[in-house]
Amino acid sequence: MKKTTVLFTLALATTAVAAAVQSPPQKFVPAAVAPSDIVVRIEPVGVAPAKINPTSPVVAGQRLILIDQAGTLSVWNGERAEPLLGPKEVPAGLKLTGVGTERVLNVAADGAGTTLYVTFIVANPPKDIPRRPSPRDPDAWFVLYSFAFDGSRLSSPKAITALQARTDGHIGGGLVVLPDGAVLMAIGDNGDSYEDGRSFSQDPSLHLAKLVRIDPSNGATAIVGLGVRCVQRLVVSGSGADARLSFTDPGGWISEELNSVALGELGSAQPINFGWGRGVGGKSREGTFYIDQTGNSLEKIQTPEAGMSEPVAEFGREGARAVAISGPVISTTSFIRITALFGDLVSGGVFAVASPLTVKRQPVYRVGLVTPDGKAVTLKDLAGGERPDPRFFNFPDGTAGMLLERTGTFYRLTERKPGS
Repeated sequence: MKKTTVLFTLALATTAVAAAVQSPPQKFVPAAVAPSDIVVRIEPVGVAPAKINPTSPVVAGQRLILIDQAGTLSVWNGERAEPLLGPKEVPAGLKLTGVGTERVLNVAADGAGTTLYVTFIVANPPKDIPRRPSPRDPDAWFVLYSFAFDGSRLSSPKAITALQARTDGHIGGGLVVLPDGAVLMAIGDNGDSYEDGRSFSQDPSLHLAKLVRIDPSNGATAIVGLGVRCVQRLVVSGSGADARLSFTDPGGWISEELNSVALGELGSAQPINFGWGRGVGGKSREGTFYIDQTGNSLEKIQTPEAGMSEPVAEFGREGARAVAISGPVISTTSFIRITALFGDLVSGGVFAVASPLTVKRQPVYRVGLVTPDGKAVTLKDLAGGERPDPRFFNFPDGTAGMLLERTGTFYRLTERKPGS
């Protein structure tokens, strides 16, 4: 038999297996999203100048950095956007590759807003920086750079560290600067849909499916969290002993998670375990469920397990063909009852939790949206009936924001007073 025929036969067999495990009825699922009277006003503020693959903007001092993962950055001064990074500003000798159109994975700024960190997706990392290789069919590197930022331009690029990746799997990319100046990066499991995260996700010697702490002074890396599937945004809120790290983690078939931990826990001797992947005894977890190796639920985990950080909240597909959680955004300025707001990339549904982020297994509430003149609206309406892909963020003044990938329009979000 010719090689092409064999490959075609194998492809058909693989498709048949995938069809057998994809989207089956699940015996164990999260509680349904609860209805609520929570309403958020959504007010347009501006439009990102590049709309190939925009993602959550980030704050740098009193500026807002608009990110297009195709490889451009702009700075928004409150009235207009100006170019900040394009092909001419990419560090010399850096050959960008990527995931589809993605060349820039994410951006973060230090507390003063004078240093900007950019993660590029490249074919080969610069020499003389620390590297973490991957055993999972890698084809690119995530390279973290620092730039000096004066509010309008970037200068003094410096390569810090490189982490190898498989770009056709879950890549993650969440990035934030911690209060002590360290950079925290979330790396996805580099896996496929319809699997359980495998052993890579729970192996503390690997950076896959991990929260990686990076020392910008020397590029040294340390694993501080494990068992995360595909975290795309990291949020630090509060201060001092109350400072917390929060993030959403898209699931497979079962659980879309909101997670939150005290920043002080990230400095413990053992990495915090968020559960994804094959752990002790070969058991695989997603949210508060055990799953099989193709991602189907086996059992509800009734009580917290030692050594595991449980989700603050979770929700499931509820009959939808596809769901992907996005967010969160946290704002004591914009919100009254809401402690964290998040959404679904596919449908544009908007959700919230209303108890402190220290409380685990909270109910998830559905949130209504209104225009500034009080008219009910959905994100799908704003995206012209298409998939909206909402990306949440904060403005420099701490108010809550959201950008729609479909249109590039970004909005300010304000919770309406109950009964108003």
